Amino acid sequence: MDLYEAIKGRRSVRKFKSDPPPKKTIEKILEMATWAPSGMNLQNWYFVVIAGDRKDALVEITSKGYDHIEPVLKDVFADNPMVVEFTRKFFKRLGGAPVLVFAYYEPTKERPETSIQTVAAAIENLLLAAHAEGLGACWTTGPVHVAREINEALGIRDKTLVAVIPIGYPDQSSPVPKRKPNRVMYEGF
Repeated sequence: MDLYEAIKGRRSVRKFKSDPPPKKTIEKILEMATWAPSGMNLQNWYFVVIAGDRKDALVEITSKGYDHIEPVLKDVFADNPMVVEFTRKFFKRLGGAPVLVFAYYEPTKERPETSIQTVAAAIENLLLAAHAEGLGACWTTGPVHVAREINEALGIRDKTLVAVIPIGYPDQSSPVPKRKPNRVMYEGF
């Protein structure tokens, strides 16, 4: 798969088949995530990958993040309440994904924004690698609102949750979203 094809072909998948991907494939995807650039090359990302029975308990906790984002969703999608309802259903089970990746950063002497950007770059690599492997994924930040409960369940201390990424074989074809115009300005060309 060509890089440009991968970038333009990747979609956020929010409905998954129940069959779990092979652990080797997940390991490969996470390895690609760690090849991302990082602020000061600190590579201070940290990933927790959960599958199996333990995942269900974590889905129950992460689903509570929906309550925090619902008011914003209702405002942003006031003219399209179906998006709000679809998102509510997605959060209830995280689309039935067989694998969840919890993406964290470990604090450094650098500003938190740098660490967030570092993890964001790793997440983009993860999403592209998942797509290249025939898997779907979705970058979710709603669960960050219940990070304390998630961290408690995972036994995580001294790390900051940036996102939760459900991964699995897609059970949907996501539409191609339109690109917004006028988002790049050029000078001196």
